[in-house]
Amino acid sequence: MQKDDLIHRWFNEYHDDIYNYLVYYFGRKDVEDFVQEAFLKAFQNIGRYEGRSSPKTWLISIARNVAIDHFRKNRVSRFLPISLLKKAASEEKSPLDLVLEDETKQELYDMIKKMKPAYRDVLILRGIMQLTPNETASILGWEKAKVNLSFHRGIESLKKMSTEQKGGTRNAAINE
Repeated sequence: MQKDDLIHRWFNEYHDDIYNYLVYYFGRKDVEDFVQEAFLKAFQNIGRYEGRSSPKTWLISIARNVAIDHFRKNRVSRFLPISLLKKAASEEKSPLDLVLEDETKQELYDMIKKMKPAYRDVLILRGIMQLTPNETASILGWEKAKVNLSFHRGIESLKKMSTEQKGGTRNAAINE
């Protein structure tokens, strides 16, 4: 019963962190099944938790592995963004508010999904989830220096992608 209580407490405490990580990893908001799978794997492997990192770090590592496993199993299929109409029906905000709010996030999701996995992982963990370099290194199994370098390069890559998108839009408008 102690194992059940611990996972229940961690679920209440870290659910939102795991959910947010997976939203950014997949670039969509319907990731609750993956969150559940991550906590199920944590429950099944609680005996392997050694306490060398925080429970949050350990759980994010499990969630990352769940996501990687899913991509490996489904290499052929690609993810489509969740429909704004479905979201509008389930939330209190108007559809227009949702579109305006989600436009920027969707651009970020799309850019992150195009990045190589190392940059994507470190940007989500460091930039979006605000984990420390040490926590990120623990999750990814990297040295702290590699985390910092990859984070810097990932930010530069995002800036470049953003500039290219804006430039492409401007150039298209000029050519019309």
